[in-house]
Formats: sequence, C-alpha cells, structure tokens
Amino acid sequence: MPTYEADAIVLHRLDYGEADRILTLLTREHGKLAAIAKGARKGKARTGALDLFSRSHMMLAKGHNLDVVAEVQRRGDVRHISGDLQRTASACLVAEVVDKVLEDRHPVSDLFDLVVVTLDRLNGLSRSPRAETAWFLMRILDLLGYQPQLLDCPSCSRPLPEAAGWFSPLLGGVLCATCGAHDQAGSPVSVNSLKVLRLMAAGDGEVYDRLRLSEALLHEVEAALEGQLEYHLDRRLKSLDFLRSTR
Repeated sequence: MPTYEADAIVLHRLDYGEADRILTLLTREHGKLAAIAKGARKGKARTGALDLFSRSHMMLAKGHNLDVVAEVQRRGDVRHISGDLQRTASACLVAEVVDKVLEDRHPVSDLFDLVVVTLDRLNGLSRSPRAETAWFLMRILDLLGYQPQLLDCPSCSRPLPEAAGWFSPLLGGVLCATCGAHDQAGSPVSVNSLKVLRLMAAGDGEVYDRLRLSEALLHEVEAALEGQLEYHLDRRLKSLDFLRSTR
C-alpha cells in the first residue's frame, strides 16, 4: 500500500474491535482525516504516542476505507492536560471546535499552528487554562471571520466609549448604552472586560500573558466569546457544557 507522512495531532479516538482504535487526526499536510491504529490497545502498543491531544510524526498507509497508522514517533507529551480536569476540558473544546469547522482533507496551516500552540500552553503550568482557552476562542473566531466588533456599536455604528456595555452574539459585538438592553440575548461587558477583549482582538499576546485576570473578569470575557462562537457555529458544543461544569 502507498504510504505518506504527516505531522499529526489526535483529536478523537474510538475503540474498535478487540484491539484497534479509530482516530480523528488533525495534520498539517493533509488537514483532518480518519485513520485506524491496528492493535493500539494491546499491551506492547500502549506507548502513549496515540494519547488524546498528543502530537506525533506519523507514517500512514492508504487503505480501502480508512488509512492505517503504520508508524508513530511521538513529539512531546500531554501529561499535564491528561492529569487535570479543567485542562482536559479545555483541550476537548479545542478538538471539538476544530472537528466542527474543518472539512476532511482540507489543510489549514494557521489553524494547525493555533492548535499546536494552544495544546502546548495548556500542557504548561505557567498560566490558567481559562486564560489560554479564552485566547484560543478569540483566535479561532478571527480565523473563521467572526471576530467580535469591539470598536463601534454593531447596531448604530457609533464609536464605543470605554464604558460598560452589552455583548450581542446576534449582532456580533458590544452594543452601546443606547442600543444595548438586558432583555436581549447576550451578556454584560464591564469596562475592564471590553479593554481585555480589545487587547485580545489586536493579537497582543505578550501583554495578555502579563495580565492578572480575575475570575469575574474571565467570566465576562468567556461569556462573550463562547456566545459568539456557538451562535456562528449554530450549535451547542458539548465540550463547552463540560468545560463550564469544571469552573
């Protein structure tokens, strides 16, 4: 069978038969694809190279229905993700979002790089997983073309002052005091939350990493970005429900 190489991340895995696993892989070269790892659940094969969210250099063989994992060389580990419930929940959100937005065999290098960086940072211990997940949400919204409108009111187009407002997923941004009302779908945004959201939208990761985000502020940022994502994907994400239950 013809073979090909791939820089791959395991997004999902499903036990199949007595010893095999079916994997959903995100690859740099070939996009999202499904493959079967034969004998992956046998004692000698349990090397951790096919753990959820792990990154490996793979050799895959073309198959009739599913391609076959022929060789795996692990790159790094995900022990801090697998050993922490909230980090696991955040990684599940990353995997579900990527699975939903990518078509099979359609490589998007920017998206692959974002997933690599996000999982690496979630596996580190220098920053809270909530802050890392919020950054991922803003970046994925930007890649999908759904970044929220944070400078002008999406309803009346007037410049937004540095003041509390109301975030509307329907209109895709923060409403001014005149247009925003708490009877609308959405969530409140304080002055500080608006500043943080603008910083994130500008992609200033160095400054963002230095911020000390309170739980209340993170909650407002999360509510806005999660609402925006679910509205534009037009679906409720199971991983988001899981993630919220860990907070």
